[in-house]
Amino acid sequence: MPIELSVKKPLILSAALLGLSLAGCVGEGPVKSSAEAIGMATTPQESKAFVRATRPAEMEYIPVGSSIPVAQLCPGPNPPPAYVPSGQAARFRTPPPIRDPKDPCKPRAGFESIEKQLAAKQKVNEAAGNTAKSLGASTTPPKPAQIPPLN
Repeated sequence: MPIELSVKKPLILSAALLGLSLAGCVGEGPVKSSAEAIGMATTPQESKAFVRATRPAEMEYIPVGSSIPVAQLCPGPNPPPAYVPSGQAARFRTPPPIRDPKDPCKPRAGFESIEKQLAAKQKVNEAAGNTAKSLGASTTPPKPAQIPPLN
C-alpha cells in the first residue's frame, strides 16, 4: 500500500530539518553560522581565567606506543627479586631486562634517603594510630539521649 504524498511531505521536511540541524553542529561553514543564528547550534565558551592560568600554554602529549627513555636505578647490594608471573601475567612472555649495563643510571643514595624518611614517617603515623586507638578504648561510649514522653 503506497503512502500518500500528503503524508510523505511532512516526513521528508522533518528529515531535512533534522539533517540540517545536525549538520549545523559539525565543523565551520554556512550551515553552522545559520544554525547558530537561529539558536540550533552552540559556540564553545571561552575558558575561565583560573583555567587559563593553570594550564600550560602548549600541551605536549605522548603518542600511543612510544617509549620514554628513563634512567634506571643503579644496581645496589640487594639484587631485585626474580620475576615470577602469576594470574593473567603468566600467559605473557617474560619482560625484557630493565636495563642494559652500558646505560646510565640514577645514583642509589638519593632513593635510600627517601626510603629512610618514609620509614620514619610510617613509624610516626603508626604511633599516632596506636595512641588514637588507646584513647578510643579508654573513653566510655556516650549514653543514649533521654527523650521525655509526650503524654
